[in-house]
Amino acid sequence: MLVAADVHLPTLMLAAAGVALLCAAVTSAMLAGQPQVRGRGAWSAAQWLAAVGLAAFALTGGGAPASTLGAVLLLAWPGLVVFGVRRFHGRQPPPIHPGFDAGVLAIALLVALADGATHAPGTAWLGAMTVVHAHAAWVLFGAPARRHSAALRRLVALVGSAAAVHGTTWVASLVHDPAVPGAPVALSMLASALSVAAMAFATMGMTHERAVDELRESRRRLRYLANIDMLTQVPNRRHFGELARRVLQSAGGRSAAVLMFDIDHFKRINDELGHAAGDRALRLVARCVQETLRADDVAGRHGGDEFALLLPRTDLRDAMAVATRIVQRAQRLAREHGTPQLSLSFGVVQMRDDESLDEALRRADQALYEAKRQGRGRAVSADGDELHPVFVESRRLGLV
Repeated sequence: MLVAADVHLPTLMLAAAGVALLCAAVTSAMLAGQPQVRGRGAWSAAQWLAAVGLAAFALTGGGAPASTLGAVLLLAWPGLVVFGVRRFHGRQPPPIHPGFDAGVLAIALLVALADGATHAPGTAWLGAMTVVHAHAAWVLFGAPARRHSAALRRLVALVGSAAAVHGTTWVASLVHDPAVPGAPVALSMLASALSVAAMAFATMGMTHERAVDELRESRRRLRYLANIDMLTQVPNRRHFGELARRVLQSAGGRSAAVLMFDIDHFKRINDELGHAAGDRALRLVARCVQETLRADDVAGRHGGDEFALLLPRTDLRDAMAVATRIVQRAQRLAREHGTPQLSLSFGVVQMRDDESLDEALRRADQALYEAKRQGRGRAVSADGDELHPVFVESRRLGLV
């Protein structure tokens, strides 16, 4: 039975049991509103079992057999906490097999029941509490998710501290009569009460971390969907403009080339071979562009089968060479993948110092239409202004 010099200890035990019951109720209510949280049932059960166990021990003053029931319930909560973490981090479970958890808990329960069969919880129960808490701390420490979860690290520290307290009281009880450990058992019960309360914050912390991570991932996906053309996986028209202006600003006014190009007779591909063939052609061309350009070049899908390129620190001659390489790569891949032969038409301009990106794109578009007028499958470079374009060079590109 409970023997303690401090006359206020029973009152303290009742208060601790009340706090544990309150924490269990709050935790269960909060987790009930989050049905997507795996492991919430185990965490709620752990809270309630420990709280009821503390209440049973406090109300009976440590007398058997009610206190034995409380002691057994307290033994179960570290195992349920570990089970809940295994469920919550199902993709990164601890390396220790869950069957080992069950074996440790079963042996500890048998020890506690045998200890309580003849007297109130004593030295054997304290030893069992030390073992189950130490095992739980060991399993949680080995969880891969601990590396990036501050809440899980706090839970490991919590369970480890509880194991240290239980181990200390176990050693202290060995100095007393093992059958009547007195204050060490009460101290162990108080440590359990604090652990139950702290566990509520730790589990809430893990669910909060998960919610923040999911929100951050949702925002990242939304930004990606808003910026990237899903079919070709290159920036869409709006994002191309943002990236291109950023590159032009960082280039410090140095020369840049702007290209507009599209797939010749793209409507015929869709009409004769189907839209799936047209989609494959767009993806193939976008892949060739990405494999040809440099890291600071910018490509984007301008709409339909039309693409735009910004090549910083590039003159017209080099830009025409880039167009040639893109066409050669596209036609080679088309042959390798059994895709209908493709031809591309390009309009190429050199940006002026006083020219905006939109103005350069309009001039490149004029050069593209001139390439179409000349028979397609070629690159045409333009000089002059938008109202008076001068088409400087026309180069045949690959097979038509």
